[in-house]
Amino acid sequence: MVCHPSPDIAHFSNKTQAFGVIAGDGELPFLLAEDVQLQAPERHIVFVPVTKAAAELAQQNLPAEISIFPCGVGQIKKITQIFHQHQVTEIAIIGKVHKSVLLKPLHLDSIALRILARTRNRGDQAILSGVMAHFEAEGILIIPQSRYLVDSIPKAGLLTKRKPTTAEWKDIKYGLEIARSIADLDIGQTVVLKDRIILSVEATEGTDQTIRRAGNLASKGMTVVKTAATHHDFRIDTPTIGCHTLEAMRAAEASVLAVEAERVLLIHPQELAQLADQYRISIVVVDPQEVVDS
Repeated sequence: MVCHPSPDIAHFSNKTQAFGVIAGDGELPFLLAEDVQLQAPERHIVFVPVTKAAAELAQQNLPAEISIFPCGVGQIKKITQIFHQHQVTEIAIIGKVHKSVLLKPLHLDSIALRILARTRNRGDQAILSGVMAHFEAEGILIIPQSRYLVDSIPKAGLLTKRKPTTAEWKDIKYGLEIARSIADLDIGQTVVLKDRIILSVEATEGTDQTIRRAGNLASKGMTVVKTAATHHDFRIDTPTIGCHTLEAMRAAEASVLAVEAERVLLIHPQELAQLADQYRISIVVVDPQEVVDS
């Protein structure tokens, strides 16, 4: 992946100081570490995987110059101490962490329990906002995940050979409205529909399982729509699509993937487009205002 520095990255980042990554599951934390090394090679990276899978991948794949400190997702005090010890003043929180850990209080330290106690609801944004407030109170700034991953945030346009049909565009328009509504409620970011009938709504299970559920309810020709909340905080989450989503769509015989322009991250977008062409899936990056007004 060819990376180009964001023109305003210097506004957010002191490139001479250590940079921290709190890493959940998936490929994104490793793409971020790679991009930080490319764009700011003088920055030492302190990589804190908080899931077993992320820790294993970090040990296998990260270069020796990156410091790795595996922690549990609920070990907020330990993570904070690691960042202070290495003089980290900026971090990114990135990757999937399943909320099932909240049902296991023995995995949470006193700070994590205090954050949960102060959180009015247990939505992703609410919980992570509490975590973010803790780190910023400790003098550790959280930067947007997209600050380095600039080439993975596409602008509006068609990415594939196949174009949505007129009926599919109607589903895209309606799906964007519903997806935005559930995102604003901090429930999920994805809906699957056909002929303007909502088949499944994302909750804690994630995008791919949402698609699989819809595939059990309808025949081929579904549309998958993913967006972000109106006031989404991109410091703590960026809606993301990867190849696993296309595999789930293929299995469910879905035909269109629509994502909101400049607000949804695509992992290796060119490779995704090539795979979608093989599966006869249309990927369209949309400006909601243009779709609503069309």
